[in-house]
Amino acid sequence: MSDDLLRAALRERIDQLELPEVIVVDRLVSALLTPVQCTLAAGSWLTATPWAKAFLARLRAHHALNAEPLSTTAFEAAFNGACEAAGWKVAPAGSATNRFFDTVVALPSGEQRSLSLKATAAKGLRADSLHISKLTEAAWIQDARTQAGRRDKLVALFAEYRRQTDAILVLRCFREGSDAYRYELVEVPTALFASVDELGVAEAQLATIPIPTGQDPPDARLRIDRSDAKITVTGIRLDRCLVHGSWTIPNRSGVARA
Repeated sequence: MSDDLLRAALRERIDQLELPEVIVVDRLVSALLTPVQCTLAAGSWLTATPWAKAFLARLRAHHALNAEPLSTTAFEAAFNGACEAAGWKVAPAGSATNRFFDTVVALPSGEQRSLSLKATAAKGLRADSLHISKLTEAAWIQDARTQAGRRDKLVALFAEYRRQTDAILVLRCFREGSDAYRYELVEVPTALFASVDELGVAEAQLATIPIPTGQDPPDARLRIDRSDAKITVTGIRLDRCLVHGSWTIPNRSGVARA
């Protein structure tokens, strides 16, 4: 459908709405027209495309009706929707509990990117580093009977993670001022975990493992949580990642921000 026909059809549908529904549409339109602060990385494979405009529209629409930041599930929907709007083929993971990645994007160049998508609005976010509270489950942690076995399982896990997943996209939300949100989209390359292959047996027993070991400061730290059988990544250096863009979005929902 052409742009003119789409606009005409939209006006016709709006005329069929009742007042409460018109109020919702008015709030959405007002949010979409509100100026925002936006910074996009030069040369980014992601934001140097129509994807950036489509994603911004979804951020604006979200905060037209919601005072809370995007959750991981909402981020996944916004990310995939923006990819489709950019004309890219998207294949979400077959299961909501897929272990490593959430979506596969086929770019016009023919390249495919397998991506893990995460969102956080935790208090105390640092400007120079990232924290991923749950990179993946690792049920074997509680079953490993020997130190060498624990190391081998850890090395195998990260080798498989890198094989299946090209990057982790983390949408971070910082509270800005009294009623605005600054979103930052960061790509963490899974190649960052390559040095796990070289872990010694003793190093793999640490509760928090610097990677690479011996580097000060390390690129990141792995925290092995025995009680929850999961792996957390802390202290990921922002200068080892790619910040695709940042957007400051006003809260237009009419609901006070928590």
